[in-house]
Amino acid sequence: MNELIKSDTKIQIDFKPSAIEIKNEAELTKLVTNTVKHYKSLVFSEGDIEGAKQAQKSLSDNIKLLETKRKEIKSQYSAPLEAFEKKIKGYVNQMGEAKEGISESLKQFESTERDARLEKVKMKLNELCAVVGVDPKDIQVPDKWTNKGAFTITKGELKKAIIDEITGTINGIVEKRQQAAVNKRIVEGYAKAVHLDPVSWVILLDQGLTVDDIMSKIDQVVAGRKSRVAVGKEIIQENKQKEHVPSVAIDLETGEIKEEIGGECETSVYEKVATIKLGGSDAKFRELNKRIIELEIDVIEVIE
Repeated sequence: MNELIKSDTKIQIDFKPSAIEIKNEAELTKLVTNTVKHYKSLVFSEGDIEGAKQAQKSLSDNIKLLETKRKEIKSQYSAPLEAFEKKIKGYVNQMGEAKEGISESLKQFESTERDARLEKVKMKLNELCAVVGVDPKDIQVPDKWTNKGAFTITKGELKKAIIDEITGTINGIVEKRQQAAVNKRIVEGYAKAVHLDPVSWVILLDQGLTVDDIMSKIDQVVAGRKSRVAVGKEIIQENKQKEHVPSVAIDLETGEIKEEIGGECETSVYEKVATIKLGGSDAKFRELNKRIIELEIDVIEVIE
C-alpha cells in the first residue's frame, strides 16, 4: 500500500530522438531537379497525346515511389510513440476510473450535507414566519442560503448575514400584504363614495391594476352615469313642455269625428334592474367583471 504514485514520483523513460537521414540526398536532389526540368521542357501537340499520357504516368510513378518510402519511414518512426502513448493512456484511464468513484462519493456526501443545511434553514424560516403569520411555503429558498459559506465553521449555524436576508424576505411579504390591505380599503372607500358596489372593483387589484388605474376607471363610470342622467332629465323636461294634443280619428267617407278611446302620447325613461345568482370559475368571474365595467352596468347591493 505504500508504493503509490506521489507528486514527486519520477517517471523514467528511455527516449532517444532519432535522426532521419537520406544517405544519397545530394544524388536524389539532383535526380529530382533534372526530372522536373526535363518534363517541364516537353511540349506536346494534338498528334502526340500518347506521348503526353506516357510522360504523366512516368511522373506519377516517380511521385508514388517517393510517397511510399515516406510512409514506410513514418510508420517505423511512429510505432514506438504510438506504443508509448497507448501504455500511458491505459494508466491514465485506470486512475480516472478510481477518481470517478471518489467524485461520485463526494457528490453524494455534498448532497447529504446540503439537505442537512436546508433543514436548518427551514427551521429558521418556520421560527421567523410564525412571529408575523407568514406561510413559510410562500418563500422559495435560494441556493445561497444552503451553501457552506452561509454557516459558521465552528458550530455550523446560520450566519447573521443570511438570517438578516431571511428576515428581510419575510418582512417584504408582510409589507406587501399590508399594502394590499390598504389598497383594498382605498378602492372600497372610493367606490362606496360614488355609490358603486366595491366588490367588482376590488377584484381588479388581484388582476394587477394599481389603485390609480382603478380610481380612474371609477371616475369614467361616474362621468358616464352623470352624462346619462343629464340626458334623461333633458328628455323629461322636453316632454313636460310639450302641449297635450288630444288624439282623434276621422271617418274618411263622412268626414265625421269618430269616438274612440284615445290617450295622450307619453314618453318614459326606464332603467332595468335584475337580481340574479351566477356560478362559474374565478377566471370566468374576472372576465365577467371586466365586461360589467366596460358596459357601465351598475352593480346594486341587495340586502336579503
